[in-house]
Formats: sequence, structure tokens, C-alpha cells
Amino acid sequence: MTDINVPIGSTLKTIRENKGYTQKEISDHTMARSTYTKFENDDITPTLSKYLAILDHMDMSHEEFIYLLNGFELGQKEMILYLFKQLEKNPTRELVNEIIEKGETLVQERYDQLILDILNACRGYAVLFEGQDLATAKEYAQKVWDRMEALDKWYLAELHIINSILYLFDSETAALFTERALETLVQYPHLEEALVLKTSFLLHLTNLLMMDQKYEQALFYIKQMESECSRLDYSVMLAAALVRKEVCMKKIGDDSEPGLIDQAIRIFDSLNKQNLKELVEKDPENFFNLYSNYPVDKIQSELLTH
Repeated sequence: MTDINVPIGSTLKTIRENKGYTQKEISDHTMARSTYTKFENDDITPTLSKYLAILDHMDMSHEEFIYLLNGFELGQKEMILYLFKQLEKNPTRELVNEIIEKGETLVQERYDQLILDILNACRGYAVLFEGQDLATAKEYAQKVWDRMEALDKWYLAELHIINSILYLFDSETAALFTERALETLVQYPHLEEALVLKTSFLLHLTNLLMMDQKYEQALFYIKQMESECSRLDYSVMLAAALVRKEVCMKKIGDDSEPGLIDQAIRIFDSLNKQNLKELVEKDPENFFNLYSNYPVDKIQSELLTH
């Protein structure tokens, strides 16, 4: 959380003025204009409902507003959470050590149970990185599970934690927890964080199943992971970038990275996206070009007028 003494009111005023809104437009029908004026002057603090209404009228999310309050930086806790989530994409010893360092600094300043859980999860990771000592790593993971086990419901924060300690359990128990997590994550279809977390659960679980030589069961979850990754289309965007890169490099006579379009085609083959493969083979220069149906001279004139 950001410091409670930061100038919330003046930040609201700056954002409103930069966006060209009047106080009347922001206050709208949800509050009196005089009330909103007091918010901007930091005379009073808005209630949660009024705060959310103000952000809605300013076309701004809570996350972005907090980011602005911190001077275009993440707060202390937000930074730790951000780094912890990066572990699901690329776990490294350096990243684990950074999280532990920042987490220990925070808990020395104030009590925060989630950060304590993250610290124990990362200490378990650190043990695995340093010596592959699974028994000691599980001791740290168990401290986290002792709290998680008592909770009636898991939300995204808890699911990130559980995902990080899945190795604590035998593969069958891990499969049960993964199924429970996937059922919960279905309720977050519009949050990219939940979609990435789903694939990370599947990745961890299939590791455990393969270590137990339960290949048929692992394959069941691998197919889910494959389907999810294909649906998210992250690889599609990478392939589109490769196509455009080769087109541009050829235009300027740079042949230092040949075969980029071929790489993109192989990606589309692996994702079974034959329609995209055919588009690249037919016209790589206009692949994913939303303007390709318009005359080039018209596009250029429109761009110049803006």
C-alpha cells in the first residue's frame, strides 16, 4: 500500500486537469461538487464507493492511480508481489534472492502475513537452487501450508502462494489442489493474471506427475496447458513480431538474421493455426496489417493529417 500521507487530493486534481475534465463532470450524480472539491483539497477522504466512482469518471484503474501516487513506481509491497509473480514465468536464483531481501526489509518495518508467506516460499526455492535439498525446502513450504490449509477460500494471492509450494505434496494431492485452483480461476476469465496462473499450475503439476512416472495423467494436464497457451495467443504475437522483423530487415538490406519468417511459420504449425500460416506465406509484408485493405497513398495522407 502507498503511504497514507501522500497527497491524494492534489493527484486527483492533476489527473483531472490533464484529462480536461471539470469538477462537475467528475462528481456527476454520485456526489455534490462541493464534496469533490474537498477531496481535491485533502480536506476529507472519499469513501470507497466515492473513490471508485471518481476513478471511473476519470477513466482510470485503482492500480494505475496507486502507481501515480508512488511517482510512477510500485510501492514496497506491490514490488514484492510483482517480482514473486515473475517467478512463475522465469524462476532464477537472483530473482528469489531479490524477493527475500525486499521481503525481509518490509517485515522488519511492519507485520504482513502475505509477505511472510512469500518469504518462506522463496526460502524454499533458494534451498532448491543452492543444494537440491528437497526435505529442507519442504520445511519452509510446510510453514506456508499451515496457514493456507485453514482458509475457507483461496483468492488469487493465495493461489500464487500455493502454486509456489506445490512440490510439498505427493503428485495425487497436488493434482487435487490444482483441480481446486482451476475451478477457482475459471471465475476470473477476464484477468490475465488468472490465465497465466492457470498455466503455471499445470506446469508445476505435470513436473510432479512426470517425476512419479505417471505419464498418462501428466499428458492429460499437458494437453490442457497446450490448449491454454494456444488460446492466449502469446506465441502468435511473437510470431507476428518475427515476420515483421524479417520484412523490415530485408527492406533495409540487413540479412544478418535469416529465417525469421520460417520460425514464425513453425510456431503457427505447432499451434495448429493453419490460417495464420497461409496468410504469412501469401503476403508476409501485410500480415496482421489492419490497414492492408486501404490504398497506401490514402493511409499515408491520413497519418500525415494526424
